[in-house]
Amino acid sequence: MTNALFAAETLVAPAVWEKLRGPWAELLARQSSTVLDLDVTAGLDWAQVLWETHLTSGPIEVLALHQSGTIQGILPLFRRSKTIRKLPFRGIGLLTELYSGRSGFLLGDQSAELLRESLERICSKTPAWDVFSLTLLEDSPSEKLVEALASTAGFSLQLIEKQYSPYIPFQKNWEQHFAALPKKFRSTIRNGEKRLRDRGQLTYRECLTADDAGQFNSAVLDIERDSWKEAAGTSIAANPVHEAFHRAITVRAAESGFFSGHLLLLDGQPIAYVMGLLYNGVFLDLKESYKNSFRETSPSHVLKNFIFARLYEREAKVFDFMGNCEEYKMKWTDKTYCRNTYLLFNNTLRGRLAARLSSLGRPSPKSNAPVKNEQPLGNESKLNDGEVAEELGRKSDLERSTRTLRS
Repeated sequence: MTNALFAAETLVAPAVWEKLRGPWAELLARQSSTVLDLDVTAGLDWAQVLWETHLTSGPIEVLALHQSGTIQGILPLFRRSKTIRKLPFRGIGLLTELYSGRSGFLLGDQSAELLRESLERICSKTPAWDVFSLTLLEDSPSEKLVEALASTAGFSLQLIEKQYSPYIPFQKNWEQHFAALPKKFRSTIRNGEKRLRDRGQLTYRECLTADDAGQFNSAVLDIERDSWKEAAGTSIAANPVHEAFHRAITVRAAESGFFSGHLLLLDGQPIAYVMGLLYNGVFLDLKESYKNSFRETSPSHVLKNFIFARLYEREAKVFDFMGNCEEYKMKWTDKTYCRNTYLLFNNTLRGRLAARLSSLGRPSPKSNAPVKNEQPLGNESKLNDGEVAEELGRKSDLERSTRTLRS
């Protein structure tokens, strides 16, 4: 591959991104079939909702690389100032990393040539930058290529954070899966469901359509207002930007066919929810909570008993918990994946200065490696809605209030 084979265009106005929908979807579908690859948060719908709710006044551009009339790479970029030792530098990052799961480079193939071309085009076709933030799956082809290219192309690369998240690979069927769970945990789920049924009529509902999404969002707000998070000031209802993003993404995902919301109801009233996306066989558990008055019945675990049975029916392959490795998640699995967040410093005078300053007294990379959580099993709410890297000062308003990818 040579530069002459590629053409690049930078699409600044979000209104014109729509022309990339087909190629964007094709590229994502090729790179999202397992939990060790990208997920649907690297897609166009997610990027559009992020723009609408978080960056409507900020600089943004989508770089598209063409070869022989075919789009081979799409990189949605945003800019944010980065301060290193009190000096300002020009930061750039992938838009989907603002609030996402397994995002990264969206390329037609994982070749060194295409990745090199992408970086060169970012340098030549977009405004100048000093520090590029990117989060990549550990041991993925993209991570290996970035490491190799950094050493050969003069870029300085620093690992600043390791983020572990649990996931569940599906087995032959739910009955076999459930039987493989620890006996004590199975009893917790069964006893919780029995106690709930003793209190009234227990029902489960999966929400899929745009109309469903509206009703689901209303139920989410009702549950959040009666959860422990309301008093702590971290519920969806406590942050307008937070609420707007989740309300919009559920509707947009439903319109595109990958919304999967789940409700547990007692006498027709919602008591627990899981807000999810099901794409290419991988379920993302974006956000979940329950009414605090039902805490002793382990409602989130009871709800998942219903969810897993449904996901098996829909031939899902993986359940991605996302976020941190809290103890209640590790009751379901011992599997984890790791996302590594890097700072890539441009091979310019300002970029080299930023790298040198950043390396002075730099501590070991931050890590949320799995540790035993002292919280009791019943404390199932999440404070992990989006473990977004802070290195470019790119924590959104949503993250400032919750410091999570999923709460």
